[in-house]
Amino acid sequence: MVQSFLHAKLIHNLCYILNIRDNSSILLAISCGQDSLCLLQLFIDLKNILNLNLAILYIDHQWREDSNDNTKHIINMTKKLDCPLYIYQLNPRKYSEAEFRDMRYQIYIETACRYTYDTVATAHTSSDVTETCLIQIVKGSNIDSLNSLRWKRQIYENISLVRPLLNFTRAEITWFCKYYQLPIWSDYTNIYYTCNRNRLRHELIPYLKQYHQIDIEKNIHRFLRKTYYDTEYLRQTTIKIYLSIKHPLYAAFNYKLLLIQHKCVQLRVLHIFLAHNTNITWNYESLDHIIHRLNRRKNMKKSRIKIQLKTYNNWAYLL
Repeated sequence: MVQSFLHAKLIHNLCYILNIRDNSSILLAISCGQDSLCLLQLFIDLKNILNLNLAILYIDHQWREDSNDNTKHIINMTKKLDCPLYIYQLNPRKYSEAEFRDMRYQIYIETACRYTYDTVATAHTSSDVTETCLIQIVKGSNIDSLNSLRWKRQIYENISLVRPLLNFTRAEITWFCKYYQLPIWSDYTNIYYTCNRNRLRHELIPYLKQYHQIDIEKNIHRFLRKTYYDTEYLRQTTIKIYLSIKHPLYAAFNYKLLLIQHKCVQLRVLHIFLAHNTNITWNYESLDHIIHRLNRRKNMKKSRIKIQLKTYNNWAYLL
């Protein structure tokens, strides 16, 4: 029996958005925060209704003084649950956010493969979508990065990562945790403004809500839904054109066919070519400089763009 409107909302997300079928094996990647405990409680309540095979995965990053106590808390909290619990500890050293993300994904994949789970579920919410979008805008990222938190993505062969709470608001989750008296472990690092995301969460977004748009999260979600199909079209078009102009044998491309495309596609295709053939991170300015030199039919040597491209007939060869 469905207990609350959030249970019904999750069932809708699983069945109609994520296409999770009966007897699916799901690995719940959680912490002890309110988003994670909401995810865990909802899945436990719906486990039998949807015939789900559940397990819990917890990663101790060891970046807080209370990490060991936090781990003990999750062990005690899950003792009575009929679910396996997998706990991992990372070495206590400083990692970048990207390094932490890569390590987490590697753990997700290894655990899912070892214990035969086909899905990994995380507790990202509507607030995470809003924060990520604003962070990418401030960083000057491209339009692809704005919609980086998606409902579902393939992370390894037959293993999918899903975000079933992506349309849950912070207010809904706070209500749920209070109503069901869930034992939230407060992460005191969430109030430290040394993390830019915390400052954005506690200062910028409340300011925008109060003085500009109370429905900022809903509007950003609407904007991302509208742009999603545009970016997907650009991605597919880029791949098709890249495959049609790349050399069948050498690290080269037909630059004359590239230059008749729209500038947007030129930059995207060139980015794919260089990403596949170099270990260099390419920004918009470098790609634009290469396109400019190709238009002038000039070869490029190592200097500003850090590579050598030589044009011969219709081809631009990477040396």
